[in-house]
Amino acid sequence: MNLLDNAIKYSKDAPEIHVTTYTKGDRFFFAVKDNGIGMSKDAQAKVFDRFYRASTGNTHNVKGFGLGLNYAKEIVLAHHGIITVNSTVGKGSTFTVSLPLTLKDINYE
Repeated sequence: MNLLDNAIKYSKDAPEIHVTTYTKGDRFFFAVKDNGIGMSKDAQAKVFDRFYRASTGNTHNVKGFGLGLNYAKEIVLAHHGIITVNSTVGKGSTFTVSLPLTLKDINYE
């Protein structure tokens, strides 16, 4: 939900959001792609950090504490997955989550 919420919040115009799912090998993937404001490479490196909020200039029209993507990452990690972002300033972002289809080889110790 956080990925969809952010796709809406960080869009200047009418949001265009594409959600795709697929499997590859022993992994399930889903991706959320938007046409929002996008992020710099520096912001992408920090976007999953707790309390990090990318600078959007002198506007504060998007409320939040910088926790949503950190929580999303923690949930994905708890399910033995990976979350990544690929973004271009002014063109939008794509967040991709990869999860194992089975947990047979997971060591719980």
